[in-house]
Amino acid sequence: MLALLVLVGVVSGALYLVLDWVDGVAGTQVKPDAAIGGKDFVAAKLDAVKIALSAVAGGVALFALYLAVRRQMTAERDLRARLDAQAHTEDDAKARRVTELYTKAADQLGSDKAPVRLAGLYALERLGQDNPDQRSTIAKLWCAYLRMPYTPPPAPSAGVTRPPAGVARPLLRDPYRRIGIRIPGPDGAVPDPKAAQADAVLERDVRVSVQRLLATHLSPRPDDSGQPHPDYWPEIPELDLTEATLIDLDLSDCHLPALRINRASLIGDAMLNRVTFTGDAGFVGATFTGDAGFDGATFTGDAGFDGASFAGAAVFFRATFTGDAGFNGATFAGDAGFDDTTFAGAARFFRATFTSDAGFNGATFNGATFTGVARFDNVTFADDAVFIGATFTSDAGFFRATFAGGAGFDDVRFTGAAGFNGVRFAGAAGFDDVRFAGAAGFNGVRCVRFAGAAGFDDVRFTGAAGFNGVRFAGAAGFDGARFTGTASFVDARFTGGAGFDDEAFASAATCRGA
Repeated sequence: MLALLVLVGVVSGALYLVLDWVDGVAGTQVKPDAAIGGKDFVAAKLDAVKIALSAVAGGVALFALYLAVRRQMTAERDLRARLDAQAHTEDDAKARRVTELYTKAADQLGSDKAPVRLAGLYALERLGQDNPDQRSTIAKLWCAYLRMPYTPPPAPSAGVTRPPAGVARPLLRDPYRRIGIRIPGPDGAVPDPKAAQADAVLERDVRVSVQRLLATHLSPRPDDSGQPHPDYWPEIPELDLTEATLIDLDLSDCHLPALRINRASLIGDAMLNRVTFTGDAGFVGATFTGDAGFDGATFTGDAGFDGASFAGAAVFFRATFTGDAGFNGATFAGDAGFDDTTFAGAARFFRATFTSDAGFNGATFNGATFTGVARFDNVTFADDAVFIGATFTSDAGFFRATFAGGAGFDDVRFTGAAGFNGVRFAGAAGFDDVRFAGAAGFNGVRCVRFAGAAGFDDVRFTGAAGFNGVRFAGAAGFDGARFTGTASFVDARFTGGAGFDDEAFASAATCRGA
C-alpha cells in the first residue's frame, strides 16, 4: 500500500510538470530554421509524454499483478493449512478408531467363551492387514496369548477303569462318590467334567488358529508376479514364545525373525526357548534370519528342520526330541549348539552344512544323547565339530562326511555300530578314550583321510575295528588302545608317526599291505 501511494504521488507530480512544460512550449516562438516547430514540436513532446505515461501504467499493472500473486499465494497457504488440519483430524480419528478396534479385539481375546476369542483373533488380523504399523503389536499379542498357561484336554475316558459286566462294584466310603455327587470346589460350585473337557477342546482350536495365522503372515510365498504374497507381514520383528505350549506347529517355508537365546542378552529376537511342542513341529525350508534359540525346548512328536537355513547361531542346548529329528540339507551359517540335547528317536543330518566363520565355535554336540539312529552322512563341517562326551546308543553313521576343521570325539560312547567310511578329516581328529561297543568302521569304498593328527589313545574297540586303506598324513596315536574284537589295518598308510605303545589286541591284527 505504501509503495502504491508513492507511485501515485510520483505519477501525479510528473503529470503536473509535463502539463506545465507543454503550456510553456506552446507559447514559445520557434526559430524559422528549426526541423520542426509549433504544433509539430508540441505533438512530439506529447508523444514522449504518452510513452512515459504508458511505462508508468505498465509499472502499475506489474504492481497489481504482484499483489494478485501475493493474494493467490496467501489463499493457497491458507488452503494447505486447512487441508493439513483436516488430515491431522482424520489421522487422529483413524488412530482413535484403530485403538478402539484393538482394545475391543484384545478384550474379546480375554473372554471365557471360545467363539468370542476367535472373533477377537480374526478382528486383530483384519486390523493388521489394513494397518501395517499395527502388525508388530498384534503379533506380540498373539504370542502373549500362546504363552498363557494351557492344559491339553485329556484323552476320552483316560484313567477310567470300568468293572466287567456282572461284577459287583465295591462300596465307597466317600459319600460324594458313593451317591454319584461331584465334589464342590472351594467356591461351592460343582465342576462339570464334560464342560471342562469341551472348554479345553475349544481352547485348543483357538490356539491352533493363532498358530495358523502366524504361519500365514510369516510366509512370503510369492504370487504369480514373483512378489511376496499380500498376506506376508515383514513388519513382525520378533516372536516371543518363551515357555509356550505349541500344538502341531507348522512354520515350514516361513521367514522367521531371530530366536534369541536368552532374553537378557539379545533384544528384538524371537524366542522359543523352554517351549513345549505338542505333536509334530514343522520348520521345513524355514529361514531364520538371526539367532535361533530352542534351548530347553521339548518336542513330543517328530521335528522337521529339513532344508532350513540358520543365518545366525542355532542353539538347541538341553532340548529333547522325543520323536524323530530331521535336519537333512539344513544350513547352519553360525554356531550350531546341540550340547546336552537328547534325541530319543532318529536324528538325521543328511547333507547338512555347518559353515560357521572363523571365530565361532562351529558345531557342538557335547554330552548329547542319541538313543535312536544317528546319521551324519555327507555332512560338511566347515569349522570345528565337537562331540565330546556324547552317547550313541544305536548305530551312528558319518559316511563320506567332511571335517574341514578339528573333529573332537573324545570320551564318546558308541553302543551300536559306528561308521566313518569315506570321511575326510582336514584338521586334527581326536578319538581319545572313546568306547566302541559295536563295529567301528573307518574303511569302505572311499578310504578315510586324516590330514592332521589322529588320536585314538586309550580307545576301547569291543567289536570289529576296521582301518583298511586309511591314510594318516599326520601323527597317528593308538597308545593304550584295546582291541577286543578283530582289528584290520589292511593297506593303511602312515605318513606321519604311528604310536601303538601299550596297545592290546585280543585277537590277531591284520596289517597286510600297511
